[in-house]
Amino acid sequence: MLNSHAHIDFASVQPYDTSSVCIVPSVGKQNWKEVSKFSHYSYGIHPWYLDDHNVNDLDLLERYIKSNSPIAIGECGLDYKNSGNQQKQQTFFELQLELAQKYRLPVIIHAVRSTEEVILTLKRFPNITGEIHGFSGSYSQAKTLISMGFLLGFGMQLISSSSTKLRSLLMSLPIESILIETDDHYNPNDIHLVAKTISELRCLPVEKITEQCDNNAISLFNIK
Repeated sequence: MLNSHAHIDFASVQPYDTSSVCIVPSVGKQNWKEVSKFSHYSYGIHPWYLDDHNVNDLDLLERYIKSNSPIAIGECGLDYKNSGNQQKQQTFFELQLELAQKYRLPVIIHAVRSTEEVILTLKRFPNITGEIHGFSGSYSQAKTLISMGFLLGFGMQLISSSSTKLRSLLMSLPIESILIETDDHYNPNDIHLVAKTISELRCLPVEKITEQCDNNAISLFNIK
């Protein structure tokens, strides 16, 4: 089973089943070297960690991209709930999108209370595809992003029966547009709970869900 987004380099997160595949996103220069140890990883600057970075770090990011083999740029994006300085967030987001465009890599996007702003920004980069991880936008926004070539990630929040809005949204989306993930959840092997929940909501065999979501990630991130 392919976990499309798990921070297994974090000390608080348990190891992932070695027989499975995991995409490990970075959050900034402090863990670019660490994530490079995994088979599938990405380089980016997360909006939560912008205070630890300046624009010169984008040059360092580019050197890492050129010297290694990331499968994506990210985790990057906009967070209007937990982070300050929206203009700085926008600047760093756009500069990372430019790198993704230059090196023809998909992006892994963090969007919290900012989905519309993310969409407006992405429209200026029409050749870019990627994942909106931990998707929390509306059905209309989901349709727009899918039409732009983006896939939507769903994680542990989905397994809660109280997540009625999120569950209703997932039931209305084509499974070809879905990725499954655990993010910073302490046990990334709980990814099977996400697949099981989607299986129950969509009334499809869990094997079908797992196969489709795996293939979605393989295709998007060009995983060999």
